[in-house]
Amino acid sequence: MDLFLYEPLDLTGKSFRLLMLHPGSTGEISCDIFEASLDSDGIIPYEALSYAWGSIDVSASIIANGKTLCITKNLFTALTYLRDDHVSKVMWIDAVCIDQSNVAERGHQVGQMAGIYRGAEQVIIWLGPPTHGTNLLLGCLKELHKSWARQKSRNSLVQAQDQWTKLRQNSGLDQAVLVNLQRRGLDSLLRQTWFTRIWVLQEVSNARAASIYCGRQSVQAYMLNIAAKLVGIVPNAGCQAVLDLLPESFTRRSPRKNVLLTLLQKFRNSKASDPRDMVYALLAIASDVSQNDSGSLSSPDYFKTEEHLVQDLKTYLFLDLQYCRIIIPERTMASFLEALPRQTAAILHSVLVAGVTSHVLTLLERGKKFTVSKAVVDEIWKEEGLGTTKVLSNLAQIEHRNFHFTQEGVESSFQFSDLATTQSLLSRFGECIQINHPLAVALLRRKDGRDQILMLLIKWDKPSIPLTQDGLAALVKVIDPASLQMLLKKQTRSYQITDEVLEEASRNRKEGKIILILLDSVGDRTEFEMSGLLWLLRFFDKKELMLLLVSYFTKVSIVALGLPPDESVCWSTELVSGLGSLSNRKKIEFIRENTDPDKRFDVVAIRMEAEFINGLCVYTTFDWVSLHTSMLRHVTNSKWNI
Repeated sequence: MDLFLYEPLDLTGKSFRLLMLHPGSTGEISCDIFEASLDSDGIIPYEALSYAWGSIDVSASIIANGKTLCITKNLFTALTYLRDDHVSKVMWIDAVCIDQSNVAERGHQVGQMAGIYRGAEQVIIWLGPPTHGTNLLLGCLKELHKSWARQKSRNSLVQAQDQWTKLRQNSGLDQAVLVNLQRRGLDSLLRQTWFTRIWVLQEVSNARAASIYCGRQSVQAYMLNIAAKLVGIVPNAGCQAVLDLLPESFTRRSPRKNVLLTLLQKFRNSKASDPRDMVYALLAIASDVSQNDSGSLSSPDYFKTEEHLVQDLKTYLFLDLQYCRIIIPERTMASFLEALPRQTAAILHSVLVAGVTSHVLTLLERGKKFTVSKAVVDEIWKEEGLGTTKVLSNLAQIEHRNFHFTQEGVESSFQFSDLATTQSLLSRFGECIQINHPLAVALLRRKDGRDQILMLLIKWDKPSIPLTQDGLAALVKVIDPASLQMLLKKQTRSYQITDEVLEEASRNRKEGKIILILLDSVGDRTEFEMSGLLWLLRFFDKKELMLLLVSYFTKVSIVALGLPPDESVCWSTELVSGLGSLSNRKKIEFIRENTDPDKRFDVVAIRMEAEFINGLCVYTTFDWVSLHTSMLRHVTNSKWNI
């Protein structure tokens, strides 16, 4: 018998072939192959086959249009089970309906596959010959579907579990044996190589309806997803990703939401007999690839070599920038896909550091995600130096859902950004920013414009930017008194006036006023740590300290001991409040200006008793040990809530 020869297709339109599988239960498998068009309104209803090719050796044959057509063993087995005993079936099968020896036709037909699967009445998913376990599982799933389909809420897993339990109980089989057989049956199905094929992503995601066939048993495809939950099997990530694409599945996700880079990374371990298909199988479902573009990846082209396609892929994904060719030098599809996940971050990092806004915007439109972190800002400074301000200004103006600054990235940017850039960063990321130690350090490193940036942060109210404890400790070194007062008034959290805060404040050129503002801020949300009060002795003598304390206490009594070995009372005093706040501050400033610094270290131990203003007449006693420079090491962790 003569070999079947394909008639050429019209490659300028949407022509494709269908086959009519003749009925029969024994004997040769025969069919008729004929041309059809996706543009035709009167196209004959057909089903599309999705299956694993297996070995590409054509070791079997069927009769096509009265002539011999050689096919693979896997396809022959599938057709043996799928043909009906009495009725013809119209089907589309890629290995038969496409002339695989015609490179031009192959590219044309692969470009139409999404439309072919969308146009099918249903997609038949062939998972191989049956076992006792698969027959038992699919039979139960079919019964479940019949009873479950009558329910109004067909996507209720609880209802499915109830029906499944009843089916098991009514099966007449030992429950333990039945459960074991069902689990083994499902495990056998999920291990089929069909789940690893890269082409199934396009085939099932474009299907209007789909059925699983194993031997002569069949069931709606989405029932396989439900079966995994009913029998307690957790599919691997790749298998579950395919199950989630099945039509009518209650977990169905559209792959069109994913860009080509994401799809390549997610399904890089899938299989294809032709390595170029690892890309071509994804083009129709990638959200960033348009079939109407004239670009190098707009449609499958089997005239391209694998190396040529890899280069086109680099150009599309990363604009063929020089650092991309250095970072990913691979030329084969397998090595490129293996390197892609770990190298993508490095490439995108390089794009950001280069600071070419047009490159960033182009890649954003192609679905890339950029994050400006502290590491990126540091690298920009290393590469650009004085040009860092300009690069950050450009990046800050990019508004895209996939473009973000991290909190640390924003904080680091304040070391280099101008006023307009800072305002832009605050407008977009102000809600996640805090005036903390890293941000304060970034401001401290600025050579100019620090006060203007700081005032912008203080006045910002969309919403107000919170000040952290470590941020307060760092800022008091450089902030002016008026700004500190404004900043503290806008805060809602509690602070501790510690020796660290006061020590940093002492380095401020206006340390006296800064310290007074800190003391004046003490209230319901502010605490003095014991070490902070002791630290005041470095700057205030006993009289001034009394005036400070009396601002917050009704009555203060202090007994101080002199230097060793003379431990007699050096001085003691009692002061009752009565002066107004303004008067107290004036007296304190006067004493501060006229205090002999040597007197501040005469006291080594202080005992204080204080009556709080709240009227409860609660007396608290503290023992302080100073010992000059080492005094802070001996202070307890007691806190003074004032």
